Amino acid sequence: MIMATWRKTDNNSRYGVAFYNFRKKGNSMLQLDIGDSVQIFEESDDWYRGYATKNKAKKGLFPKTYIHAKEANVSKYGSLEMATPKEPAIAQEIVSVVREWHTYWKQYYVQNHEDFETVRQMILDLVGWRKEVLSRHMTTEEMRVLKQKVSLKIDTGNNLLGLDLVVRDSDGNVLNPDTASAITLYREHVEVADRLKREKQIVDTSVSNKADDSRTVNLYLMLRNFVCRVDDADILVSLYDAKDGVFICEHYNVRWDRERLAKDPEILNNIRVVFTDLGSKDRRREKVFLVFQIIRRGVMELKLSEDRRQTKNLRRPFGAAAMDVTEIIRGEGDNNEEQQHFIPFQQCGEKEFMESVIRKVVSARDINHKGQGVWVSLKLLPGDIKQIREDFPHLVNLNTCIVRKMGFPEVIMPGDVRNDIYVTLMEGEFNKGPTKTSDRNVEVTMVVCNQKGEVIPNVINTGCGSGEGESSYKSLIYYHEDKPKWFEIAKVSLSTEVEFKGLHLKFLFKHKSTSDAKDKSEKPFAMSFVKLMNKNGTTLKDEEHELLVYKIDSKKLDQSSSHPYIDLPSTTKELMSPEQGPKMMQTTGTQKTQMPKIQLFSGPYTLSNRDSFTISTFVCSTKLTHNLDLLGLLKWQEIMNDTTALKKHLENLMKVDGEEIVKFLQDLLDSLFYILMQHTISDYYDNLVFDALVYIIGLVSDRKYHQFRPVINAYIMNNFSFATAYNKLMLILKDYVDSADDSQHEGSLHTAMKSLEYIFKFIIKSRELFAVLNADRGKQQFEITLRQLIQAIGGMMLYQTNQTARAQGYALKNMPATIPDIIKVMNPVEFSQLFVEFLDHVPKNRLRIQKLKCVDDLVQSELFRIPECREVLLPTMLSYTRELLDLSEEVQSCIQVLSNIMDTLFAPARRMYHDSDISTVMDIILRTVIKATINALSGDCVAVLLSILRQMTESHYNLYINKFPTLPELEEFLMEIMLLFQNLIKTNVFNPDWMEMIMLQNSVILRAQRFFAHTIQNKFFNPFQHQLWSNFFHCAISFLTQKDLQLEQFSAIKRNKIINRYKDMRREAGFEIRSLWFSLGPNKIYFIPELVGPLLEMSLIPETELRKATIPIFFDMMMVEYNQTASHRGQGGGNFKQVENEIINQLDVLVEGGQGDEQYMQLLREILQQSCHGASQIREQGLTFVETITKLLQRLLEHRHIVQLDIKDHRMSCIVNLLEFYSEIGRQEMYIRYLHKLCDMHLACDNYTEAAHTLMLYANLLGWKDEALSPILHSTKFPDARTHRDLKEMFYHHIISYFEKGKMWERGIQLCKELADVYENDQFDYEKLSWILQRQAELYRCIIHDMRPDPEYFRVGYFGLGFPSFLQNKVFIYRGKEYERLQDFNARMQSLFPNAELMKTLAHPSKDIQESQKQYLQINAVTPVMEMQPRFLNKQISEKILKYYNFNEVQLFTYSRPIDEGKGDLTTMWLERTNIFISSPLPGILCWFPARETIIFRVSPIEVAIETQESKNKQLLTTVEQHLLDSNLQINELGRLLSGIVDAAVQGGVKNWKSFFSEDYGQSDRDEELVFKLKDLTREQAHLLKDALHIHGKKIMEDAKLETLKPFQAHLEKRFEEWVNLVESEYKLKVKDRLSNVVANSTLKRLQSSSTISLNRISELFHGNSTLEISSHTVSGSPTQTKSPLRAQSTLVKSDKGDKSPVSTKGPQKLTPRRPPRPDTEKRNSRPLSSTFKGDNLSLASTENGDSDHSTDEPPPLPDKLYPTDRDAPPIPSRTSSLAVPKTPRKPKSMRIVSIFTRMTYKD
Repeated sequence: MIMATWRKTDNNSRYGVAFYNFRKKGNSMLQLDIGDSVQIFEESDDWYRGYATKNKAKKGLFPKTYIHAKEANVSKYGSLEMATPKEPAIAQEIVSVVREWHTYWKQYYVQNHEDFETVRQMILDLVGWRKEVLSRHMTTEEMRVLKQKVSLKIDTGNNLLGLDLVVRDSDGNVLNPDTASAITLYREHVEVADRLKREKQIVDTSVSNKADDSRTVNLYLMLRNFVCRVDDADILVSLYDAKDGVFICEHYNVRWDRERLAKDPEILNNIRVVFTDLGSKDRRREKVFLVFQIIRRGVMELKLSEDRRQTKNLRRPFGAAAMDVTEIIRGEGDNNEEQQHFIPFQQCGEKEFMESVIRKVVSARDINHKGQGVWVSLKLLPGDIKQIREDFPHLVNLNTCIVRKMGFPEVIMPGDVRNDIYVTLMEGEFNKGPTKTSDRNVEVTMVVCNQKGEVIPNVINTGCGSGEGESSYKSLIYYHEDKPKWFEIAKVSLSTEVEFKGLHLKFLFKHKSTSDAKDKSEKPFAMSFVKLMNKNGTTLKDEEHELLVYKIDSKKLDQSSSHPYIDLPSTTKELMSPEQGPKMMQTTGTQKTQMPKIQLFSGPYTLSNRDSFTISTFVCSTKLTHNLDLLGLLKWQEIMNDTTALKKHLENLMKVDGEEIVKFLQDLLDSLFYILMQHTISDYYDNLVFDALVYIIGLVSDRKYHQFRPVINAYIMNNFSFATAYNKLMLILKDYVDSADDSQHEGSLHTAMKSLEYIFKFIIKSRELFAVLNADRGKQQFEITLRQLIQAIGGMMLYQTNQTARAQGYALKNMPATIPDIIKVMNPVEFSQLFVEFLDHVPKNRLRIQKLKCVDDLVQSELFRIPECREVLLPTMLSYTRELLDLSEEVQSCIQVLSNIMDTLFAPARRMYHDSDISTVMDIILRTVIKATINALSGDCVAVLLSILRQMTESHYNLYINKFPTLPELEEFLMEIMLLFQNLIKTNVFNPDWMEMIMLQNSVILRAQRFFAHTIQNKFFNPFQHQLWSNFFHCAISFLTQKDLQLEQFSAIKRNKIINRYKDMRREAGFEIRSLWFSLGPNKIYFIPELVGPLLEMSLIPETELRKATIPIFFDMMMVEYNQTASHRGQGGGNFKQVENEIINQLDVLVEGGQGDEQYMQLLREILQQSCHGASQIREQGLTFVETITKLLQRLLEHRHIVQLDIKDHRMSCIVNLLEFYSEIGRQEMYIRYLHKLCDMHLACDNYTEAAHTLMLYANLLGWKDEALSPILHSTKFPDARTHRDLKEMFYHHIISYFEKGKMWERGIQLCKELADVYENDQFDYEKLSWILQRQAELYRCIIHDMRPDPEYFRVGYFGLGFPSFLQNKVFIYRGKEYERLQDFNARMQSLFPNAELMKTLAHPSKDIQESQKQYLQINAVTPVMEMQPRFLNKQISEKILKYYNFNEVQLFTYSRPIDEGKGDLTTMWLERTNIFISSPLPGILCWFPARETIIFRVSPIEVAIETQESKNKQLLTTVEQHLLDSNLQINELGRLLSGIVDAAVQGGVKNWKSFFSEDYGQSDRDEELVFKLKDLTREQAHLLKDALHIHGKKIMEDAKLETLKPFQAHLEKRFEEWVNLVESEYKLKVKDRLSNVVANSTLKRLQSSSTISLNRISELFHGNSTLEISSHTVSGSPTQTKSPLRAQSTLVKSDKGDKSPVSTKGPQKLTPRRPPRPDTEKRNSRPLSSTFKGDNLSLASTENGDSDHSTDEPPPLPDKLYPTDRDAPPIPSRTSSLAVPKTPRKPKSMRIVSIFTRMTYKD
């Protein structure tokens, strides 16, 4: 590889993507992850050299085989080259987005987040769409739609993940902030945010949006297949409104010929149709169905289709199919043309009409289609037919059928000429006649005839796809049905050139025979007709028509050569009209229509009274109308000489419905202009024509018909041809304007002003036509007239009457719309001046909103884009806007106007183009915008301000600054804008995810601050303006420390994006601040300590260069303060206390808030130490201070780390460390602050005892005096406390409550005593004294009577460097929670450190373990060692009193582990005992404290035996006394205890110590003392066993329920007797003789001294009958004879002056009594036995803490408790003993044990 030849890569290899992880290490290697994009500089045969785009600073080598190279575009930025893949921008954006989302998606997987699958699906969607983009097989429209899909998906995903909003331009590309104005950027953000809020959850939102925006949509259909048991059929496809039961559009007719399809299957791929002209009304229909009508062609009955004699080619109903397409039309359903939909087919019944089948399939949920149906593909296409042909050429080509709606589209464009009549055959009723035995098979044939009766060919169309047109239409045939219902639609399309008068529809009714021979001889038996034009010239009305049926005499018909029926009445309505004359009526059958008695006939036609036929018609024509007035105007030539009719038609035109007018828009306009141009009519008619004209224009201007504006625009551009109309239009309009106060023309003026835009369009177009035709003749006169007209409109604005207000409002609204046309014929600057005059004429307090809207429209006009015009217009616009803003009126509208102005003025490509305009804006409106922004602080207002400041250049700033006449005014402005900047920085005006807007705001503020900094430095240094400088510093630091600029908290993609565009703005701001600070000179002292905190916050930002630039400022501050104080106190008296205090205070707050790190601590130390070394006068003070804040930072960082880990226990430890630190340096306020924190944390964890100890530290700072509290000592919990005494008293009461909740009643009593002394001897407040004494008494009562669980203590060793630094390789003693045992504690610790490994032994860990990066926990139970209270010595003390001191206020703990030197022989097994001294007694301000000193020594086997025996005796004694005091106590525990001693078959019992009773054992005095002690304990055990057996037997005898235990009692007595015999015979101990007297006397003495039981009763218990009776007791010392609980047992406490150990001894070596076992009521049944060895008489030797060998390879488990049969550890033997451990065991006879303990001390 070293010898490889490197060459520069070409563009095909400059960019690549890693598709495999590359992990090879080495300085020259570049490690890559899958998906990393790389920039490649050079290549060899096998390697590339370059960098990954995620870290451009790291360059290296990577193998070619790991990279997929892509063709790239290379852009050069100076010397830097950047390669980007040659892919569409949308594909590159998808890649960037997926990379960013992938990081969050992995985090969601780890967190098991609920949105994991959602994000995954979104990523897959984007990846799939990217494939489609790169396939390059998409049309322009499909690409546009896909871009919208991608954009919406990205926006939705970013919103879900909390990422930044992405804004785009109209083409879907990401908007570049450098080329977009601040206004555009803000508006796009608002639009995207609003769209996301709406949360349109639809499959194809982009199409839906298009459907909403477009005027029309179209439904594309492709018929894929039709499966049905029919050979020859017509398939009629149409859209059907299920609610109204009507068809929406024409039919698409498909001729389904199975034979033809079999020959040419390709036909199936070309059955395509587009249902067009679907407008907003159609999309709002409730239910729209795609309906297929299947019409069979063939014989009458399908089963006879093979019979050749049958009549062929009959149209018979076969069935229908329907699909709900409502959602598709609305844009909410599937919109993929590749997806196929199956539509089930429903066949007609034998007597079922097609109409009823359609209703059935529309309403049916399930259809039993038996596999028959239609397969189709559907797609919604937005736009008109021209647009969809361009956008979807692969779907819509010249061969695709276009089906039009039955009616006009929403917009009728010029040239869209229609002349169609839709005829629906509804129903009929035909009498079969006297000669017929069955009903007829009626077929209706419809033709169109002229006045002569001639059939007009090719004018009937049954649907698109059926050909050019037919001369006749034949209906469906229903078999033997006399009342058929067809509901068939046929379209009659007539040419506009055809003479319409006399045209009529003719319907022939014929019976169709099943036999072909008979059918040929059949003639029509009846006829109906209807005329298409009424007598008044209007068209047949759109309604149902009941036609008269005329019977046909076929013989006369053949003979007649004429058609005399045309003069007969055609409808029942015509028959009943008055013109027919009065006739007598009769009702025939069920026919409701009344018929004349006199028969009507003409030639072969005779009216049938019993037959009927109904049709409906709908005219869709731009030439035919039902309205007489419209008809009259359209035929204006016929009425030009009839002024009365003309007047009537013109006046009535304004009453015609708008929908009728817009159909004939072009023809009506032509007619009106023709009339206007006639010179034969008077001015009165000119005004009428003008009114009619403006009425039509006003109609189009209304929102309802706004879609027809393109129609009238197209008419003006292409069809308008009246060159002289402008003169009349201007004269009439000026006349109306001049008479504005005339009420006669009020309505006309309103309409004219409303139509002002199009009036001027007609005027200008007319003038242009005239100029072309007449070589621009009359130009000067036209301009004068036009100017006068505009001035007249401006003059109208001066009126202040209510009558003219509406017209003035319309003028303001529509005048800007005239600009594009007027500037074609008038100088733009002159028109601008006229427009300014027009605006100035508006009265000040009138039409403010309208005027502002006019200004806004003017800004967006072409006039404003012309620089010369803008120079005229802009001052007026800004002045009016400023006037309103100063009054705080219409603020939102004013901001809208200013937004449009600044958006228009933004031209990044031409920086100097708008300089003069920006100067105008700056001079007139900048200060007003600043004040408005301060008041409102809204997003749009801020966007305007940013836009102004962004477009101001340095010269603009200088010019603006220099325009202030005085410095105070300039200072006021600077203070104002600094305040605004601070508010913008601190207040989130923009949403947090609007990154582009926020960064733009910051860049603009930074640039402005730089200019203002120089201004402040140059103009306000002398005299020095402290407040202005201070405001600037605070503003600049707030800018620098805002969270939106902390790049380290952003993803790499976002960080790189910001840096590439804006760089790190913090550095520039920081260097500016540093420069200003060092330019302050002697004025620096004014900012100490004010700026210490802000600058410290700035220096904590994790940007190395910024830190290096900022930290020296602190040393400079130290020097400034030192020199200042030294100048007042003299040399040597200087200090920098203010800086020191402020730094310490602020560091505490800032580091706790998450700022700072190890690097900052080192950097701060290095820079300050280096600076201090160079300053001799403050070297010593400075270095001390540096060390102090270094220590503080260490503790604060440690504390913050623990807070982040959310481990409350360790957080408390860190707080205690900080407490100690602040106590050492005398920072009382910080000390108190952390006391509160620690107390609150304890209370949250229910650690009431610890909370009380913590609060006690606070109380100790106070005294019992009436001195006022200093501010530092004030407590937020007790704001009413004003003096030391008040606050301390309140603290004490709370502390007592906490001690009481923690059951530390003894500590509470101490405080009660102190309070009682204050109340009694100081305050003399006996009321409080009585209250506190009562509370004290209650605490005493709790000690004796309330249950208090004994806490467990645990040793925890944290070994390894994986733990936090304050835990590493240290040992702690923990105070367990109530009823928490070792197993529970282990679980708790492991939950805190789930990665820690639990050590199996108690051996001291090796160095490897301590230095490893892992975590090792060593946990075992320890026993507290009581520190004897001097006041208890030589006194008989209750066990309940001593019990507290056994487990509380202890600082020494012990535990043991066996050393199995005897290989299983208990008599030779030694124990290793460990004593641990902790740093502070427990309980305290923590539930744990570190070990201060550890001592390890050994215990001999006989001492183990003594401790075990003593423990058993203590347990027996306690159990006996408990049963004596509580007669209801269960005997289960007593029985188990007795059995374990006298029947120790498994554990061995006293047999284990047999060798110690031998006469040959021991040769020293010490051995004899220990043997004597063991024997004495064994005798005592015999006495206690006897007592226990008495009680056990008595309770069995007294309780019938325990009768089953009698055998067990007998067994125990027998075993006890054997045990006594064993002791006497084997161990030579005399116990039998003493069991009757000595034991009883001994126990009696014990009980006499400790119990309130009657002495007689006690004597009776031991000397009376064999059955013990404890039925009642006497309470002595009580004024009343009531039963009360008995006193607990007591212990005589003696001192041993010769023993310096913390344990009291008795005799030669007294072992301190340990705590008694808990009563059954306090014990937990689930507590596991804490024994590993099974010997009941084995105590310390059988602990789980040992390292003894086991039969398995697993290390022994850690102990649950040190002793198997007792929960107390034995006391520590005297450390003055001199016992030696023998190397080899000797025989018992000659054994001499010298106990020597090896002392090993180590500090954790």
